[in-house]
Amino acid sequence: MTAPPQKPDSGGGISADLRTRAITALIALPVAVVGLYIGGVLWLALMAALGAVGLLEFYAITRGDTPDNQKHAGVPPVGIAVFVALLGSAFGVLQTPALLIILMIGVGGAWVAAHQRGRARMPSTLMTIAGVAYVAVPVAFLVALRGSADGIAWVMVIFAATWGTDTAAYFGGRKWGKRQLAPRLSPKKTVEGAIFGVVGGAGAALAVLAVAGLVSVTAVIMVAVAPLVAIAGDLLESAIKRAYGVKDSHIVGLNIFPGHGGVLDRIDALIMVTLFCYPILLLGGLLS
Repeated sequence: MTAPPQKPDSGGGISADLRTRAITALIALPVAVVGLYIGGVLWLALMAALGAVGLLEFYAITRGDTPDNQKHAGVPPVGIAVFVALLGSAFGVLQTPALLIILMIGVGGAWVAAHQRGRARMPSTLMTIAGVAYVAVPVAFLVALRGSADGIAWVMVIFAATWGTDTAAYFGGRKWGKRQLAPRLSPKKTVEGAIFGVVGGAGAALAVLAVAGLVSVTAVIMVAVAPLVAIAGDLLESAIKRAYGVKDSHIVGLNIFPGHGGVLDRIDALIMVTLFCYPILLLGGLLS
């Protein structure tokens, strides 16, 4: 979730940033929705591509801890993780302990990376593994989730919670934002924007739940908390970039989402919301 400029616009017209974001969203959103609806090879290819580019961006950010000979080592595991998830969903084996273990390693690795200072660096091999886990696991979860019963609806719930939070936070903060939420990590984010984001994200996800007929106590609690997770995911990636002195995650010459930074900037919240929701859906018996 890209850091939104959450301050009132002093001008009377539409800002260049908002215009660029809108154009990008108008292109990316239909591609994601169509890919999700069609599923199969198209969804697999989209997720694999997203994971590969996101992983390369993670390694570009942590270049001091990821030697040149390891920067592409994590890309094949993205494909492997996605393929395993596809097989698991195809054969009805959605419980993948190996991926859950990698999940814990990835989140822990990302947290450590966010707190690196000076020479206190994570060993390069562990950083390589952390990158694989941080990006590949949620991508694999989205593939597995798509293959489950009501998979399209559940992925849409995750999308709604993530992008609803981002959009509401952007406009709410832009209009009413005054108090900074995390000045050291992301100065443009405000408390007011975060409040709008939580309400907007939860509302959007609840609407999808209602339309899909998937309302339950577990699901409602999950989507009520998901916007907070989305904001935390955004701040976590900001912390990682700040720790390594990087402004945007995109690779030079490869800016897929103009106006949003890199792929990792665009999916940082989606990563965390997916990591949060999938185990709940799985362990809560909401998948079959």
